[in-house]
Amino acid sequence: MKLESINHSNNKEDGDFLVLLERLEKSESSEEVLCAIKIARTMVSEKCELKSRSEILENEKAEWESERKRLIEENSTLKEQLKILRSKQFGKSSEKTRKKIEELEQKIEENEIELELKSSKKGVDKEEKSVNKARRHKLPEELEREEVIIEAPSKCPKCGGGEFRKIEDDISEVLEYVPAKYKVIKYVRPRCACKNCETIVQGEAATKGIEKGKAGFGLLANVLIQKYDDHLPLYRQSEILEREGIEIARSTMAGWVASCAILLEPIVEEIKKAIFGASEIHGDDIPIKVLERGLGKTKIGRIWNYVLDGRPHDSDVPPAVCYFYSPDRKGERPKSHLKDFKGTLHADAYSGYKHLYKSEKYPDNKIDEAACWAHTRRKFYEITLANPDATIANQVLEQIGKIYKIEEEVRGLKPEERQRRREMDSKGLVEELFVNFKKVLSKLAQKGSTALAIKYALNNEIALKRFLDDGRVEIDNNAAERALRAIAIGRKNWLFAGSDNGGEAAANIYTVIETAKINGLNPEVYLKKILSKIQDYNSQKVADLLPWNIISDTS
Repeated sequence: MKLESINHSNNKEDGDFLVLLERLEKSESSEEVLCAIKIARTMVSEKCELKSRSEILENEKAEWESERKRLIEENSTLKEQLKILRSKQFGKSSEKTRKKIEELEQKIEENEIELELKSSKKGVDKEEKSVNKARRHKLPEELEREEVIIEAPSKCPKCGGGEFRKIEDDISEVLEYVPAKYKVIKYVRPRCACKNCETIVQGEAATKGIEKGKAGFGLLANVLIQKYDDHLPLYRQSEILEREGIEIARSTMAGWVASCAILLEPIVEEIKKAIFGASEIHGDDIPIKVLERGLGKTKIGRIWNYVLDGRPHDSDVPPAVCYFYSPDRKGERPKSHLKDFKGTLHADAYSGYKHLYKSEKYPDNKIDEAACWAHTRRKFYEITLANPDATIANQVLEQIGKIYKIEEEVRGLKPEERQRRREMDSKGLVEELFVNFKKVLSKLAQKGSTALAIKYALNNEIALKRFLDDGRVEIDNNAAERALRAIAIGRKNWLFAGSDNGGEAAANIYTVIETAKINGLNPEVYLKKILSKIQDYNSQKVADLLPWNIISDTS
């Protein structure tokens, strides 16, 4: 029976029942019957009211379901757009791309908040709600825990008894935030005179991070982390301190940053030695704005990075990353950075590297080029964004996807096993791609996007095939691109470096912070540790303070 006919039947029964009640009232009935009639009328009235409210709730539920689905679908679309934009983040028009990414991130966040609020108000089923929520991770065991015991009632609510036996504990945990606490450490050095000879004796003054400065090592580390890892400009840090009643000018904090950058130079040099002493590294660069002295305008400088990371081929050499600043992008910059390096460099097709690579033109050079398949793939991917039905681009992407699938399977294996699998499974796919590139190129418009993407691949054919012959070589340069994300995110907050010297200081500090992070350390704890030690440390033993050597003290 349909719902409408059921409702109609219920309405008819209620009507017949009310007619019967009216007849009973008019007849000579006892007081008890009249009382029963009154109760029955009330019940019928309440039933009608409940039915009306139920219909309203059903309508509201339908509206909520529609809105919930809309929000979920919209977030799904936004996340897909975000994924596409992130793939283009380091390409051309990157400023516009980053702004669009920020807008999408904010929109997704607002939608998730709205969805959560509506779910809470409407009482969505737990199972249904869990589908749309991110999985909650267990809170880290190393976090300090404060135990609060909520005692059971002292009397039994059923029998009034006062003696109980413990069955078990129900435990739940919440993550709480304790606001940062500032304190003043007062160093007192009693000055004493010998009673026999009046010789004055006194304990040695405590080492300070900044000579004649008031900043402790923990505060210095915090300022560096907030500026270069949390991307919080110094003027905003100054405002935060002011809320606590502490007045420290931005210029004073800038002095601290500069002094720390100088203090960290020996560590930075040791990290660079480790990187350029390796046989395979990654390199990349990114533009930053730099204030032009005396003009009040900005110019474009560059931050270069070099990454050592042998974890994909099961190397036990600790990973590291270093950064350099330069006021321009001339080829002499990477030449000076790589003057002591011998081995394979993973990089993009920047022309400034070309005279550094071993080739027919430069047979005595010591560096082999490994080109980036991610760059190659991106060029074809961008074609499909403009034309989803681009046949050649889609076929190329499918073929490259198969190659990357094999790379996922060999990640973490020894170099010999990686090379064997590549020889057996990847080489044929790569060779087939290049054969097809050469076949179709002459049939395409030579200035079209597909032809240009194919030419890019063909121009870098030897370097793109490098990974097939050496299990230590990676398929792409993603390690270097990942290490530049801190700069890409940070530059939109600090807008520009104050000078060329400021760019060099930033490069040094990024080197220490990012190397600590890539080794799994808390960079703030690590910075505090080395800042407190390095001034009095034996210069011949500075390598002892590198992240992989000090790791047990900073976890």
